[in-house]
Amino acid sequence: MRAESRQLAAIVLAAGKGTRMKSQLPKVLHPLAGVPMVGRVITTLNSIGIQEICAVIGGELEQLSGCLENYQPLTLTVQTERLGTGEAVACAGFGFNNTVVPPYAKGYWWSGAHLDCTHVLICAGDTPALDAQVLRSFLDFGQSKESRLAVLAMRHPQPRGYGRILTDEQGQLVSIVEEKDATATEKKIDICNSGVILAEKGLLFSLLGQLTTANAQKEYYLTDCFAIARKQGIAADVWVTDHYEAFDGVNDRRQLADLEQRILRRIRENWMLQGVTFQLADSCYIEEGVIIGEDSRIGPHCSLLGRTRIGKSCEIGSHVCLKDVIIPDGTKVPPGTIQSSTTAT
Repeated sequence: MRAESRQLAAIVLAAGKGTRMKSQLPKVLHPLAGVPMVGRVITTLNSIGIQEICAVIGGELEQLSGCLENYQPLTLTVQTERLGTGEAVACAGFGFNNTVVPPYAKGYWWSGAHLDCTHVLICAGDTPALDAQVLRSFLDFGQSKESRLAVLAMRHPQPRGYGRILTDEQGQLVSIVEEKDATATEKKIDICNSGVILAEKGLLFSLLGQLTTANAQKEYYLTDCFAIARKQGIAADVWVTDHYEAFDGVNDRRQLADLEQRILRRIRENWMLQGVTFQLADSCYIEEGVIIGEDSRIGPHCSLLGRTRIGKSCEIGSHVCLKDVIIPDGTKVPPGTIQSSTTAT
């Protein structure tokens, strides 16, 4: 399903505390190659044509909303008590017109336009490796099936920690079982919930209104909506991808570093394909907003930051740090140079 083929909006869940990050900075604002992880999610959604986005935030509201101003237009709602993923999505209802918000939802509208849509795509703000092509394929599947409710599942070689997808003989979703509630047999299933859900908005909020906290965590599980729908005779479709890496989340600094390494490798490879040479490539740190001209050579242990622009046929020496600078064509920058917000000569 192409985003533009029906009224589709996205809900980005960005209210998690991120306790294991051990940081005063909200988890979704931690940067990878210069871009906050929630910003990467929003940019990916924009790239597939989804412009109407409601982000559910919590905690450091001024800090979160200040950062998210860079991704306008955006609607922000607040989840005040963090009573689970179901309640988080319910709190998104404060940002939509003609939506009945479940009474257990503790939150409110914060900023932005109230959105109108027929369907919503739900994803997490702490999955910065989201792949645009995978999301496009899932949406195309949803349109071909005319899905009222669908989940993007992933085949994962190490499923521990993920909700397991239970299907019937026809491939329809029976339920999603969270690991803490799963039996030993269910834990052996390698088809897992990616956290990405497509739903008809009216149906979604009707199902959310029926959630309870009868589970191990005593929370409102978004995934319980699927079992409720099945009991009511409402089919839920499942689309499975092998690209499980696209849904890797970030819960601690180690996972943040691992994901950043993957993103940096992609950035460097992109510039190599455009005619840039790197010496000891893995030692170079390059943020997303940097531009490098063809036939330029980047020495080892360089940091290229912010909106730095490097012209064609430049030579950047080793151990150079450039931030928000313009390097004209043919410039040779000596090893050890540190420059910020000036033009090299």
